[in-house]
Amino acid sequence: MRILEPNGGHPEQPDRHLRLAGTRNLRDVGGYPAGPGRRTRWRTLLRTDALDRLPAASQQVLVDLGLRCVIDLRWGHEIEQRPSVFVHSGQVAYRSVPLMPDAAVPEGIAATYRHMFDTRAAALTAVARSLLEPDGLPAVIGCAAGVDRTGVTVALLLAAVGVAPDVVAGDYALSFETFAGDGRHSGLDDWRAGAVTLDCRPEYMLEALDHLERRHGGARALLARHGLGDEDVARLTDRLTEPVAGS
Repeated sequence: MRILEPNGGHPEQPDRHLRLAGTRNLRDVGGYPAGPGRRTRWRTLLRTDALDRLPAASQQVLVDLGLRCVIDLRWGHEIEQRPSVFVHSGQVAYRSVPLMPDAAVPEGIAATYRHMFDTRAAALTAVARSLLEPDGLPAVIGCAAGVDRTGVTVALLLAAVGVAPDVVAGDYALSFETFAGDGRHSGLDDWRAGAVTLDCRPEYMLEALDHLERRHGGARALLARHGLGDEDVARLTDRLTEPVAGS
């Protein structure tokens, strides 16, 4: 596994938002406290909006940085209409794991997130299992905006490796900032190009994570019920986190 090199910023605090042409919400989830004496690895797990408009130069940046796997959470019709640029890549593994493609979505954002934990645990576990494959990391996980489906998936992964709920919810809420203001720097010509007001308050994710704990026994218990046991989660934790120097 090759870890992506920091892209700007101090080596111990790289840029969290990767501003590559063709994306609006490409972010790194590294640097978060993950249990006693550990933190999430930088340039190992990224989250993103759709990668259907990524120009060749941006694709090459990710490949040069060591990207090994793209996990696309969009529904079948979304992928058909706007396929990821990595679908036929000979350098990066592409995996389609549709999240909630065939079920009615309940009203309310927090309710939708609870519904994903309740009804799409098998798909969420499949994502976690993909990260354990030889070509599983570094990886980028995304959907259309990189907010809801991506937010729930990344939240489960971070919770499973020891990141506290308030930190997980804070990471989720960063999408508000990345979509605020003028998006012309992205080089996009679709809905992501302008100012986009998102309702992604941290309390939505906190409520969903509380539900995950109360109803499912937490992230690790949910994964275990779908075949990802303690050994697997320990490997996932080792791959996604690292010791903090001097701790």
